[in-house]
Amino acid sequence: MLKKTLLKALYKLADSTFYRFTKGMENAKLKKKLGMVDYPYTVDKYFAFSLTLIALTFTLSLIVCLIIITFLFKNPLLLAVPFIATVFAAIIVLIWPDMALAKKKKVMDANMPLAILTMSTVTQGGAPPQYMFQTLANNPEYPMLSKECQKIQRFMNQLGLSFTKAVDKMAEITPSPAFKTFLKELNTTVKSGGDLREFMAKRAEDAYFKYMMMLERAAERAETMGEIYTIIMIAAPLFIFFTVMMLNIFAAGKLFGLTVNDILFYGIWGVLPLANIIFMFVMQMMSTE
Repeated sequence: MLKKTLLKALYKLADSTFYRFTKGMENAKLKKKLGMVDYPYTVDKYFAFSLTLIALTFTLSLIVCLIIITFLFKNPLLLAVPFIATVFAAIIVLIWPDMALAKKKKVMDANMPLAILTMSTVTQGGAPPQYMFQTLANNPEYPMLSKECQKIQRFMNQLGLSFTKAVDKMAEITPSPAFKTFLKELNTTVKSGGDLREFMAKRAEDAYFKYMMMLERAAERAETMGEIYTIIMIAAPLFIFFTVMMLNIFAAGKLFGLTVNDILFYGIWGVLPLANIIFMFVMQMMSTE
């Protein structure tokens, strides 16, 4: 709820500031990507939102740094933080469409085995193939797949396309290779008059095997990442702390002009939190919903 409120406020701010400069701007490649990730606004509004986010990042980080310099400790190096944060914000808005597209592919591919099992259950009762997608379209357990199935429903109900043509159109625009392959094979079976129940039963058997393999790989990744976290976030800081203590004894207490207290301060309040954030980000990128 908070995320939606903040995004709504940012888009409202973008409309009143940068949208006047970006209105009418187009980019065919970006438009295709935004359409595939179900972005609700136009390309020119995405440009306006991006500029607004970059400007806010610079402004807020500059204000925070000035407050820290004024009331906590005066370090001119902090003035570089707003520029670094602005660069990161610019990189994020540039790569967000690709990141969102990759996430959608990943989530859809991860949900495909269970979705196929659900659709197979529907077809075994003798229901027409379009009811498979209607079942998924109303299923919140598959958020990404449900949106794709809703598009198939719209193609048939609003555009008046036949089932096979709607499936063909969906196969052209879906970002998931697994879903695209399934749609093409399904359409071939329907067009050739094949046995749909037999087709879905075979796909369900394959899907169950893939799902069990996916769970096994996920468990192995979790174990590996746990070991990496233990080494990096627990063993490494202890080694660094020991090294700093030795430095204090044998090297006049300074390294690159920093005292032991400075090194410990930046390590505890800067390096370790940043490393944890990066690790959480990597885990989020590796995980599937």
